[in-house]
Amino acid sequence: MKRVLYALAGIGLLGVFGCATIISGTTKEIRISSTPADASVVIFDEKNNKVWESGTPVDVKLKRGAAYFRGAKYRVEITKQGYQKQVVLLRSSLNGGWYIVGNILFGGILGWLLVDPASGAMWTLKPADVNAELRQGLSLDDKGNAEGIYVVLKEEIPEDIFNSLNLVRID
Repeated sequence: MKRVLYALAGIGLLGVFGCATIISGTTKEIRISSTPADASVVIFDEKNNKVWESGTPVDVKLKRGAAYFRGAKYRVEITKQGYQKQVVLLRSSLNGGWYIVGNILFGGILGWLLVDPASGAMWTLKPADVNAELRQGLSLDDKGNAEGIYVVLKEEIPEDIFNSLNLVRID
């Protein structure tokens, strides 16, 4: 009889918490490495606030969520003197397994609508690992100045930076 009561109490406690929060946690560890090693890594959140700075290789724990029902976004800039800067965007996507299925089976409505969305655990960050292959060439000086033409996809430019660009159409 005691075993049944303990089992019911355990299941009841799971219903109070979100399944993704319990299993995945509120942060995601991202491995950042580069070839060559010892490059500088700076990570910015979606508001362009610097949230991390170090050298490669490094394991960084980043928050999965930015706000209630909104996943986090990060811009990872990897630089090394004499090499081209590489920018990688980390995007959030639904942590479908633990958030959806886990809350249907264990977490219940509180986990689904309150705990996991508030904690950010309903999201995961992709890519999970960043390995920058830096190419020798144009690099920025200490003031961030460089001459040349850069070709990038519009989707790779953060919206706030894109809106401040002086775009020139070449026909």
